[in-house]
Amino acid sequence: MDFVPSPPVGLVKVVLRKDCRYGWVDPIQWPQVLVEEYEYLCAVQKPVPLDHRLSPVWWAPDESDFERIEGSTIKCLGLLRKDSVRPLSNLVDDMSVQVKKSPHIDDRLIWLDAAMRHARDRLHHFPCTYRDTSMQVRETQRYWLMCRAFLDYYDMYSLLSSDADGRNYLNHGLMGAFTTDPDVVQRFYAAGIPVWWMRQDVSISQDTVIQALVSLTGPTDVCMEVGMDNGTVLWHGISGHGHLAAIGRGGHTFRDISRAPLLAVYTDNGYLAPQTQKSFKGSASSGPSASSSSRTANEGQRAGGGKHPSARAAGTQTTPYKKPHGSQIRGRNKFEHFEHAYMPPALEAWQHAMACVDLSHPARPSSEIWGYWTPEPALFLAANEDRANRYFMNWLRLRTGWLYLLRIPDVRVTSLPGQWWRDVLYGEVATIVNDTTRNGRRAIQIRQAFGEIFADSDYDLASTTTVDWHWRRITTLNKALCPAIIWELCELGFRHELLALDRLLVPRHEGSHAEETRDELLAHVFPDASPYCVTTIPTEGVGLSAELPYRRAPYLEGLRNVLSRWPRSPNSIHAAVPITTALSVEEIVRRERELIAFYVQTFFEQSGRAPIIPTQVPQ
Repeated sequence: MDFVPSPPVGLVKVVLRKDCRYGWVDPIQWPQVLVEEYEYLCAVQKPVPLDHRLSPVWWAPDESDFERIEGSTIKCLGLLRKDSVRPLSNLVDDMSVQVKKSPHIDDRLIWLDAAMRHARDRLHHFPCTYRDTSMQVRETQRYWLMCRAFLDYYDMYSLLSSDADGRNYLNHGLMGAFTTDPDVVQRFYAAGIPVWWMRQDVSISQDTVIQALVSLTGPTDVCMEVGMDNGTVLWHGISGHGHLAAIGRGGHTFRDISRAPLLAVYTDNGYLAPQTQKSFKGSASSGPSASSSSRTANEGQRAGGGKHPSARAAGTQTTPYKKPHGSQIRGRNKFEHFEHAYMPPALEAWQHAMACVDLSHPARPSSEIWGYWTPEPALFLAANEDRANRYFMNWLRLRTGWLYLLRIPDVRVTSLPGQWWRDVLYGEVATIVNDTTRNGRRAIQIRQAFGEIFADSDYDLASTTTVDWHWRRITTLNKALCPAIIWELCELGFRHELLALDRLLVPRHEGSHAEETRDELLAHVFPDASPYCVTTIPTEGVGLSAELPYRRAPYLEGLRNVLSRWPRSPNSIHAAVPITTALSVEEIVRRERELIAFYVQTFFEQSGRAPIIPTQVPQ
């Protein structure tokens, strides 16, 4: 090489910059190629425009690409226009195909491919703030570049290209690498990859021939302007693995959300039960404290002197219990299908599993029973028509912001009571917030639940405009859509409860990498590969609700792979042969019943309540 780039050595700080990268300590920023006509990063083997930053790999969205979700309670949420993100999305699809065809098996490459696809899918389907959208674009590009680098490295290293004179071919279009390892120097040199060998002065012997002393070339064209974190230092320490891990921590976390009282990844004490309405209203005005939340959780776990719920054994009982314990009978039987014109038909295997849950033991104290991540579908169906109409419309307005919160992995489980949903989903809301009116109290409750995530200017609590729902524009409730809305609520409840239970039973402490791996595993349970939201409303049975058993087989196998990791998973699940279309219909149905029975029973034992389960797709 004809220059020596200035390396990030010694103490470095990782700070998010305005372009959603990390300045000159970011390896996809520096050392960059210094000549415009070089191919862009990682040796793409085809000509590129002189201004390679026009490529989708370098594209940065602006606010004209961002379309806000109309009618949402949180009005700052939106998605990129499809035509804006399409070029980057096409790159992701092509790269994923190359990764899957690659003969080089590397767990890191598999993870990068999954992270890249998940980041892209969030751009397509998951409404968020404009700043979060910009971050997700950068993370998608980062993962693409790292996949490209892995594949190119393997290919170049295996070829060991050299020219006719026997000298090693050097690809000046590559970024290259710094290293202190002489073995890396030899391998990169042989492969034609630029490499700078860093050594201490004392390692230079007296007989070393020094041909020239050159000044280090500093970073150029690298954004150092402070970004959305206002200069917050994300990592500070000696350059190397630590600072690179901080930069590559993953786009799984959105930038505009830090902490909120919702879904916890690493919970050793189970999930918090709902507060009473009285205590919740008291905390709405004073604000919850971490210490009080922890104390409430611990007291709830000690109530009744029982063991922690995660220590309870999970079973797969399949015999209906005709005499449930008297304490289990309170109000509506939530293990039975709720019959209503808007409720989609039940799925036979799921209803059978619900009927077979062991209810013969005393019910838990209410302080130990889990709350709900999404509204219970029956809440909409048990209300009178006027109230139900209000519930439906207000849910559609709140839905985007609520799912945005549930998407974040490092937040605490909701402690919101069931009455909270009734209060929030009912009635029009005044724009002037005070605590003396129903509307004022509801507004305070919404803000308390959303924490300090959004500014006052982000709320539109009195919106009466058209609301977007799966590319439909709804001004007044169309009763024909109600079964589809209920179907989605069932799906959302099931997906988030499956995710929460998996996080509880299979805790992983490797940060965002572990969550991307979990997402990839759970994605195979659903036809739209989305554990967090429903990307489309199908017009016929799909996934676990497909009419024909052999069409359910791939998704049942996905569910089996999830459940096989859980404690007390029987041999007939974790050690069984895969569920494929090669099995007989009778065998698929038998295996399906066993899987679903194990899930439903395990959820009940951990949560103390009936799970929300999927239903048939409404016709």
